[in-house]
Amino acid sequence: MAEALAGVKRRFGADALILSTRALEKGGPFGIVGTPRVEITATRALERLPEASAPARVRPKRDATQDAREVGRGDFKRADGAASAVSETSTSSAVPAHADLLLSEVGSLRSLVSDLVQETRLSRTRHLPGALYDAYQQLLANEVAEKLALDIVDRVRQDLGADRLHDRNAVRGRLAGLLQAMLPTSGPIRVRGGGGPALIALIGPTGVGKTTTVAKLAANFRLREQRRVGLITLDTYRIAAVEQLRTYAQIIDVPLHVANSPEQYKEAVASLADCEVVLVDTAGRSQRDSQKIADLQGFFRAVNPDELHLVLSGNAGASVLNETIERFSVFAIDRMIFTKLDEAIGFGVILNCLQKANGKLSYVTTGQDVPDDIRVGESKALAGLIMRGGPAARMAAGEGRPCRGG
Repeated sequence: MAEALAGVKRRFGADALILSTRALEKGGPFGIVGTPRVEITATRALERLPEASAPARVRPKRDATQDAREVGRGDFKRADGAASAVSETSTSSAVPAHADLLLSEVGSLRSLVSDLVQETRLSRTRHLPGALYDAYQQLLANEVAEKLALDIVDRVRQDLGADRLHDRNAVRGRLAGLLQAMLPTSGPIRVRGGGGPALIALIGPTGVGKTTTVAKLAANFRLREQRRVGLITLDTYRIAAVEQLRTYAQIIDVPLHVANSPEQYKEAVASLADCEVVLVDTAGRSQRDSQKIADLQGFFRAVNPDELHLVLSGNAGASVLNETIERFSVFAIDRMIFTKLDEAIGFGVILNCLQKANGKLSYVTTGQDVPDDIRVGESKALAGLIMRGGPAARMAAGEGRPCRGG
């Protein structure tokens, strides 16, 4: 045994970890005389454990170990040429110990990466004067993406010059101007003077409030502007959605058509030719369901909307919003509606999404009340909200223009 351990240390170093040992006996000629042997399964020290060291034949059940492996594969990369951690004689008895080591290693690396990110942030912000640093912290507090926040304060620093960076009013004034320029808006829905209705479609993932937003828009056009309004729903997957929109249509006295196919959709549009505005509600499409997104494209090939608004939820996480924008980029979208801002942690998510999608903001909604809880998006109002933070109730209380057509 001592000789075997010495061999392990020569190969893996003095800090080698012993995973298992097994006593063997190798037979002599004709199996008459046996020679005692020792098999040792060992690994290098934990910090040198390579990322994908588990033997390919080992497939543990999906649990925390599997999740840790995926995190490691996606977020961390070891140096090339790392030695194998499990010896050629690894057996299944080493798997539990190896899984524990892998989990421990991923935890250590995640902590290391977090420290490096924090150090990088500090290195980029350490030189910022107090007023500019406060502005940077305010952007982060309002959920502006870190890289975008750094880019913004860098632009403020370059525009003002060193002599004005300690002037808080100058910093805030320039920051407000930049944010307004980075929050482009499209204005309200444009109603034609003639030549058929304006065909407006709302698309987006499930649960963002498309049906309620369609009802708010329809009620505003019909009740406040006295426009001739028609409704079409393509959301036949949820019976409740059809009934909800039918109820709204009856209350405000507008026609509603239900379309199950592109042909029916085309017929519905034709039957509403005497309307001034036709609003189209669509079924929620998971951003990961490529087939259903392709089906929706089929409807719009039959009749292409005049305006296509992507509806996003203001209380969604950054990764969900980013993935949604990427998946729905197959549509020619240049307008975006943000719902549930009364539930949002910060208004910076709007800035993040508009920059990523290169789109324009049309409306924001701040509750469930029809027709009141909807506003035309305004750059100045949103820039102010991002700069000073505070509860989303400011928007609900009336910041921004009421919903009106164009």
